[in-house]
Amino acid sequence: MQSQESAGIVEVCLRLVNNNLRHLKLFLAILLLPTIAAFVAVMWVIKPVYGATAVVTPPSTSQSSLSGLSSMLGGGSGMGSLLGISGSDEEANAVWTIFNSWELHDMVIKKFNLAEHYKFKGKFHADLLKRFRKNFGVEMNKEDMFAIWVEDEDYKLAAEMVSFMLEKADSAFNAFKTAQARQSRIYFQSRLDSCERQLDSLMKEFVKFQVDNNFYDPEVQLESTLKYLSALQAKREEVSIEMAFEKADRGESKRYEELSKRYQGMNTALSGALKGRQESVGIVALQKSPELSSEYLRREAEIRIQEALYKLLRQQNEEMRLEEAKMLTNLHILVPPWENDKKVYPLRGVTLMFVFAVSAIFATIICSLLSFLEGEVTRGSSVASEWKNFKGFFKKSKV
Repeated sequence: MQSQESAGIVEVCLRLVNNNLRHLKLFLAILLLPTIAAFVAVMWVIKPVYGATAVVTPPSTSQSSLSGLSSMLGGGSGMGSLLGISGSDEEANAVWTIFNSWELHDMVIKKFNLAEHYKFKGKFHADLLKRFRKNFGVEMNKEDMFAIWVEDEDYKLAAEMVSFMLEKADSAFNAFKTAQARQSRIYFQSRLDSCERQLDSLMKEFVKFQVDNNFYDPEVQLESTLKYLSALQAKREEVSIEMAFEKADRGESKRYEELSKRYQGMNTALSGALKGRQESVGIVALQKSPELSSEYLRREAEIRIQEALYKLLRQQNEEMRLEEAKMLTNLHILVPPWENDKKVYPLRGVTLMFVFAVSAIFATIICSLLSFLEGEVTRGSSVASEWKNFKGFFKKSKV
């Protein structure tokens, strides 16, 4: 079976070659004419196109203070969007949009007079933009860097256009960042003013609460109150024991009466301390102390939160002022555009090989078809009759 298949393939190939040799002039004409035309076109007719490419880093954002604000306030990744500050991905998308924007492309068209350079004769500016965009591209390479390229018939002009676009894109991105920083600063300033007013109000209310309730330091006052009450309780027990001993030994003597008066005085002092009659000297009523302590801690916590928020908002406000004022380069060029005089189009070798291969296949098909028809004419088949009628139609048309 393998020998038969090999013989069949060899036979087909030999038939094709013989058909081409039988009509050699036609085969060479169909093969060489398109190839020569393509050679002339790629060598002298079609103008060569050159390319200029630049590689730049995407913009980077320092989010240290923002992350500190988020952690202090219990926020997450959404804090940046809440404050109008974009992350690195959003800034990369902004740069991508700037490079593909019609504003930037229009500036390039006007700067280098591309309408005259392209010999553009259309009526619509959108068609001119489309013509330029066919020769321009931006993409992210494997290293996540921006690769910007422009193709043109003038390699010097292509490099100039890439350099111009990089400059204008960086300027547009700076304007975008400045506007973003200005909006954020205005927001921070309004929040800072509101926070300052709220902090002043809380501190005034806190001072009034301390003065009205004679409650200045819960920990110290409660400790002092407990010590005072413990001392009174101990002295009262001591006097009570001494009274009982005196009464058992001498009865209700004069000393017993003095001890009784001291005992009553201590009861009065202890009762007054428990009811808060000595608040002016810092003694706290135990029944009121839990409520006062809770209110004191709540007010103090509110003030501390507002103080922390005020400090962070002030820090952010200053950072946004600096961001708004600075005009630094955000798109750092890793590979600058250069005047590359190596053609990117047309590909001469590939074009000629393609045209030669297609012409050879087409010529082989034509020669094989003619050989088949000649064989049919020799046999006098119905196909030969139809072929004769087909040729006769063209002869009649000529007449």
